[in-house]
Amino acid sequence: MRKTAFALCTLAVLVACAENPTEGQVWGTGAGAVIGGGIGRAAALGAPHLASTFTPVGAVAGAAAGYVIGGWFDPHANRLWSAATIEAAETGKDVRWAERGLEGAVTPQGKDWTDGGGRWCRRLTQTAQRTGEPAGAYSRDVVACRLQEATWEVVTPAEDEPKS
Repeated sequence: MRKTAFALCTLAVLVACAENPTEGQVWGTGAGAVIGGGIGRAAALGAPHLASTFTPVGAVAGAAAGYVIGGWFDPHANRLWSAATIEAAETGKDVRWAERGLEGAVTPQGKDWTDGGGRWCRRLTQTAQRTGEPAGAYSRDVVACRLQEATWEVVTPAEDEPKS
C-alpha cells in the first residue's frame, strides 16, 4: 500500500511540474494512472505478493500513456492560429491565442479592399512565440480573402495589392 501511495504521489508531482500541461493531458494522466493501476493489480492476481509492485508500476505506465494520449484530444496550436486569423479577418480587430506553451496574435494591417476577382480581402500579420519568450519570434504577413461561400482563404503573398 505504501508503494502505491508513493507512486501516485510521485506521479502527481511529475504532472504538476510539467510545463503548461493541457486539460487533456491532466485528465489523461489521471485516467491512465487508474486504468494502469487496475491492470497492474489484475496482473498480480495469481501472485498476491507481487501486487504491491505491479500496481504502482501499472499506474505509472498508465499515467505516462494517458499523458501522451490526452494531449491528442486538445486543440493544436495551428488550429488556434487559423481560427484567430479568420476572426481577425472578419472583425478587423487583434486576436490573441495561447496553447501548449505557445502564444501569438493575428493583427489586421490597414484597410480592407476588393481584389481583381471581387473577393473582400484584408492584410494580416501573424506572430507566434513560446510562452515567456520575446514577442515576435516568428512573424509573417498574409492576406485573407473571403470566398463566395463565406469561407476564408489565406494567400501568401498577396495576389492583388489594395486598390486606392
